[in-house]
Amino acid sequence: MDKVNVQQQGKRLVVTGELTRRTVIKRFEKQSTGLLNQQIQLIDLAKVTQSDTAGLAWLLLIIEYAKQQSISLKIINIPHELIKLAKLSAVDSFLPVE
Repeated sequence: MDKVNVQQQGKRLVVTGELTRRTVIKRFEKQSTGLLNQQIQLIDLAKVTQSDTAGLAWLLLIIEYAKQQSISLKIINIPHELIKLAKLSAVDSFLPVE
């Protein structure tokens, strides 16, 4: 079974599993935006095993939500395939990659 999880660890959100159209569902989106607060500074994607355009859309949603809440975020350990998708979609400039 495909699975994705997001957990707060100190000042970072750690994403584990697959960021794909099978896993990025409304419940996951609600869970991840619910964890965002002023203490969160990083989204760590080192444990993401697979991603697609739904994962990229989720990242953009999180970034937009953080901006609306005046939360300054950086993304670390972004998988190569997500960077590639962002460049192909011409949205790579929107990703606050560290």
